[in-house]
Amino acid sequence: MFRRLQKKYWPHMYCEMKSARKLEISERESVQQKIAELSPWFHNFQIADGVWTNPEGGPGPQYPDSRWKVVEPLMPDLTGKTVLDVGCSSGFFSLKLKELGASFVLGVDDGEQPKAIEQARFAAETLRLEVDFKVLSVYRLAELQTQFDLVLFMGVLYHLRHPLLALEALRSVCRGTLILQTITTPHKQRFRELDAADLQHSSLHSPLLEDPRYPAVRFVEGALDKDVTCWFVPNPQAVMSMLRSCGFKPGQISYSGRNDIIVRCSI
Repeated sequence: MFRRLQKKYWPHMYCEMKSARKLEISERESVQQKIAELSPWFHNFQIADGVWTNPEGGPGPQYPDSRWKVVEPLMPDLTGKTVLDVGCSSGFFSLKLKELGASFVLGVDDGEQPKAIEQARFAAETLRLEVDFKVLSVYRLAELQTQFDLVLFMGVLYHLRHPLLALEALRSVCRGTLILQTITTPHKQRFRELDAADLQHSSLHSPLLEDPRYPAVRFVEGALDKDVTCWFVPNPQAVMSMLRSCGFKPGQISYSGRNDIIVRCSI
């Protein structure tokens, strides 16, 4: 109860990290100054005892804490496992996965947020978590020349001009589990798919093309909610079909709202 009241009146207390240390006054001031120098931050999370990265900025103090609460139950046992976080931004999910016991974590981002990798490296150093970060596009994942037990792909798919190419790149580096999150067209946190046979033998003149269960994608020309980096919005069925077409086996599904889907896949 006390914890809930704290978060109500001190909203920056979201996204707590087990590794957050208590700092001496001089080090605390230095960390806060560096956070300001590296702003703006997209993720708001605890970087030291009583210090958060983005308590006042967008998309809000509760993000990515709200997303993490949905994703964490989907995580396999990470003890001794290798993890790749694609589109890591300032590193919150990468750092959380290291706290869960992963032996090696690599976060990559392609530079859309100019200071993201620098932010992530600073956060890892401050939290004393051994996590690697580098600038790398999802399309170039093969350059890593290795595979990972878990690949995390959160909030990236709909920003890509070539989504299937990206999913194929993810499949090439995944040897265990993929957890993917993307926005979708509105749903009621459940959906039905067509029979596999119907999807395998579509016809241009079939009424199935107008069936709401048929995989479909809305193309975005211009901006989506003032965001010019979004290219398409799939329905949930399209997400599942795209994953299957690239060699993944969709399994457990979760949602954090009516316009997104989170899918845990095996190979």
